[in-house]
Amino acid sequence: MGTVNLLDCTLRDGGYINNWKFGFLTIKSLITYLIESQVDYIEVGFLRNCIYDRNCTLFNNVEEIKTILPKYNVHTKFTAMALYNQYDLKKLRSNDGTTIEVIRVTFHDYDVDEGLEFCKKVIKKGYQCFCNPINIMGYSDMNILKLVQKINDIKPYAFSIVDTFGSMTKSDLQRIYLLIENNLDKSIVIGLHLHENLSLSYSMSQDFIAMCSNNRNCVIDGSLLGMGRTPGNLCIELMINYLNKYYHVTKYNINPVFEAIDEHIVPIKKLKPWGYSAAYALSANYNLHRNYAEYLLQRGDLHTKNINHILSQIEDIKKTAFDEEYVADLYDKYKEIVLGSIDTKEKISPV
Repeated sequence: MGTVNLLDCTLRDGGYINNWKFGFLTIKSLITYLIESQVDYIEVGFLRNCIYDRNCTLFNNVEEIKTILPKYNVHTKFTAMALYNQYDLKKLRSNDGTTIEVIRVTFHDYDVDEGLEFCKKVIKKGYQCFCNPINIMGYSDMNILKLVQKINDIKPYAFSIVDTFGSMTKSDLQRIYLLIENNLDKSIVIGLHLHENLSLSYSMSQDFIAMCSNNRNCVIDGSLLGMGRTPGNLCIELMINYLNKYYHVTKYNINPVFEAIDEHIVPIKKLKPWGYSAAYALSANYNLHRNYAEYLLQRGDLHTKNINHILSQIEDIKKTAFDEEYVADLYDKYKEIVLGSIDTKEKISPV
């Protein structure tokens, strides 16, 4: 088996919980704890066209990121993520080795070529580039193969299997991994990013490790206590214990991770909890953008079976990109036709 590394994305993906407002001292503290844990990568936030606030993990450029990084670091690499159409690459200076080394680039199935062009420019500026296509479950096998060929042409550092909507099962992972493993250039690392809609991320990460071939290096994403928009992400502390026990002996130090969780993450979760939700499991079942379930939950007058019925009506062309007007129309029609009255909340109000 090749090397399996861990990437912590608390400051980036976890930021959806608190609008990335961790606080400057908390940001630095979390990074310190994660370095002490010897996690392989720390994703410090998003590169985005924004007004920089030192208390947030949204950055205009790598110079701003530099202010939160330690002066000395031996083991851990630092990353940031950019959605290609939300960041102006003119702001990105060439990598001089003093700040982040890795940039992860995301793009949709409908703008692959634009996303990969962005990746090429990132590589040209001297950064290790991860290609993170959004919603790999939305690709047909043929389209995965076409994407892999384009990835081979630009040779990024890594290519990630991203289960954006949390809909992946073990059989899906096996199918997608084998397609990628057998066709992706052997020098390219394979990454894995899972969500907890179906409560499968920990078991599937173990399956992924078992699948990894002897000549392929892999990276698995996770966050502290699974911090991320409901239902959350893979818990990195679980993977640290798992890899220490079965693969790396004592490569990672778990104690700083628990300190980080107790000091910084537990207080956040008390205010804005995340975890398994039947509605988000249903959204995964239909491979939908999570905002559809979120919209229906926020109506406050639907049972889970009602949410299931509405989600089942969403057309394939509407699944990937959230359309609020579209789902609002489905919601109104459902209440009017199925429940008899748009205004009769008593009939369906949850207990």
